[in-house]
Amino acid sequence: MSILSFTRAWSSLQEQTTINVILPNEIPANHKLQVLWLLHGLGDNGSGWLRKTNLEVLDKYTNLAIVTPEMNRSFYTNMANGLPYWDYLTREVIPEMRKLLPLSSDPRDNFVGGVSMGGFGAFKLAFTHPDWFSAVISISSVVNLTVLPKLMPDYDNIFAGPAPKRYLEELAKNAPQAALHRLRIYDCIGDQDFMKHDNDRFVDYLQNELVLNVAYVTKTGNHDWLYWQQVLPDILHWLLGIRLSDGKPLTSFE
Repeated sequence: MSILSFTRAWSSLQEQTTINVILPNEIPANHKLQVLWLLHGLGDNGSGWLRKTNLEVLDKYTNLAIVTPEMNRSFYTNMANGLPYWDYLTREVIPEMRKLLPLSSDPRDNFVGGVSMGGFGAFKLAFTHPDWFSAVISISSVVNLTVLPKLMPDYDNIFAGPAPKRYLEELAKNAPQAALHRLRIYDCIGDQDFMKHDNDRFVDYLQNELVLNVAYVTKTGNHDWLYWQQVLPDILHWLLGIRLSDGKPLTSFE
């Protein structure tokens, strides 16, 4: 595997950030890679996936490109009192990385995932642009924004006023439904996680109200890297099943 670190200035942020990328060792000529856009949690950055898990080792068996952008404490928003990180992610990171690297833009080859705050970001990205992806991976996600004022001393930098209620539910309800229903969703959380009840209710809404294709998996664990490292092989194995059909890349949505 190859690990690349891109540090460059971005016009939307008017500052430099670093994006880490894992690439397969062998990339055939004129071949576009399937890519997992993997988002970090609150208080972390994109390097956390490389420093705190064996993602590099596991990715050897997937042949994926994995891109982990740095999103600060933005909650994947254009911050009320900060920088426009949503514009940075959607208008710069994704298209610019496709210019720099052989990354496919086909939605069948694009997957988005994240942990905690990054799980929220993955859902937000997929529900806003369901035609960009074929699969979403949510790990211990923040799905109820009303918990944030108690967790974040800098909460007011993110949202102006009270935390939006049912933010993700409204995004999903108002998304283009045909594209939304093509998405495959994997949501996992530890049974001791303080956000489990919120995830139970959120997944129930996705499955029973919107009738989306959601695999919901819980096992022993808490809201920490011990649990996230433990479930990473299961997640990539699930994604491999989404990506492959009879050993070949999917050629159409199921």
